[in-house]
Amino acid sequence: MTAGGSEDRDERGPGSKEEFELKLPTLPPVIFGIPVIMGALVHLFIWRGAVIDGVIGLVIGIILMSVGLLTIAWTWRVMRAHGEHPEPHLATRTLVTSGPFKRTRNPIYSGFLLIGAGMAISLNAMAMLVSVFFGVALLTALVIRREEAYLERKFGEAYIEYSKKAGRWL
Repeated sequence: MTAGGSEDRDERGPGSKEEFELKLPTLPPVIFGIPVIMGALVHLFIWRGAVIDGVIGLVIGIILMSVGLLTIAWTWRVMRAHGEHPEPHLATRTLVTSGPFKRTRNPIYSGFLLIGAGMAISLNAMAMLVSVFFGVALLTALVIRREEAYLERKFGEAYIEYSKKAGRWL
């Protein structure tokens, strides 16, 4: 199920493309990845706190990473099926509410969370696991809130109703 935006909103004037332009400080994977990399460095050089040691941690981590990758792949397929794209610098024309978007408004970012947590658990790196949540906080503050405001301006009541049904994260 999708809710379409008005094509005339992409023209000049009120409701124009400029009004809906999304300005992000950098790409979302970079915003999420920097804290995770910093957590990995803290684990290597400062604090080697454990999460789940051994084969159990490795298996759990691999499962989480796999689910995260599959979630991202599924999201891309659903977006493309609706004529959309995952690139944040391009205008959104359709509000996609099917597939993974039925459960979460941010399935790609949820995939990042699962991949980061899975890596941390499989590497038994508590500092890295903690840093994943700093990545989540940064994504929420620097990306998701801006995207939500953009989508609310672009799709109005359709987006507001959708946001009541689908959570921000997992």
